[in-house]
This record gives sequence, structure tokens and C-alpha cells, in this order.
Amino acid sequence: ALALMATTVAVAVPAQAANHKTTSNKCQPLAVSYVVSGTLVSGALTADPGTAKTYSGTLTVHVTKTNNHAKADKSLTKTYALSLADVSFGAGVNKTSPAAGSRVNLKGTITTLAPKCSQTGFTPTITITKVEIHRAKTPKA
Repeated sequence: ALALMATTVAVAVPAQAANHKTTSNKCQPLAVSYVVSGTLVSGALTADPGTAKTYSGTLTVHVTKTNNHAKADKSLTKTYALSLADVSFGAGVNKTSPAAGSRVNLKGTITTLAPKCSQTGFTPTITITKVEIHRAKTPKA
């Protein structure tokens, strides 16, 4: 009877180990902060119906400053698609067609994977949630 009991215990332990979760969440995409600023090249915005401050459209920006997660975009001219983004306008900025040369700050998120994870087939997604547009600085005389 004792030998039968020992066999039962030995069989039960591997069965419990098989139910253990073996995959890790470490290699799942993670949204991190994405911040860029620069000069507006062109833009077209449409106010979203039923909201006071959100707009959709596109902004093409010559990027001059970035945070660490956006550093690959520094010195590039990049087009950003906006969807329900919270947009604030400085004095004298046209709300549907801001003037080229305006100063722009964009904040949002970009998806990323841990450095040790396989990057094969992964494409980062940028989501812009907040935009600030200010008039171009006038040159000092």
C-alpha cells in the first residue's frame, strides 16, 4: 500500500507542473512616452463633432527636439496622423490650417518591445494625444 501511495504522489507532481504558465508578458508591446517638437511644414485639422478641444487630421513637422523614445525621428520631417487629439492653439493660429513655420509640440505614446525580445515583424505604433501649436517667433531686429 505504501508503494502505491508513493507512485500516486510522483504522478501528481508532473501534472501540476504542466499547468504552469510558461509564456512571459515581458515580450508584449508596451506603450511608452513619445514627445517631439519642431517647426510645422504643413497641416490640416478638422474639429471633432461634439467636442470642444479635440481635432483630427494630419500635421507634417520638421522635428528638432525629442525625448529618448522618439530620438530616431530627430532632424526628420515626419507626418503625424491625429485622431481625437487634444489640440491647443496659441494666439493668432488658424485652427483648421495652421501656418507653416509655426512651433509645434506633440505628446503621445509609442509601442515598444524589451531590448532582448525578438523585433522580427514588430512595427511600433505612434499615437498622438496632445498637440500645442504656437505662432512662429518673429526675428529680432
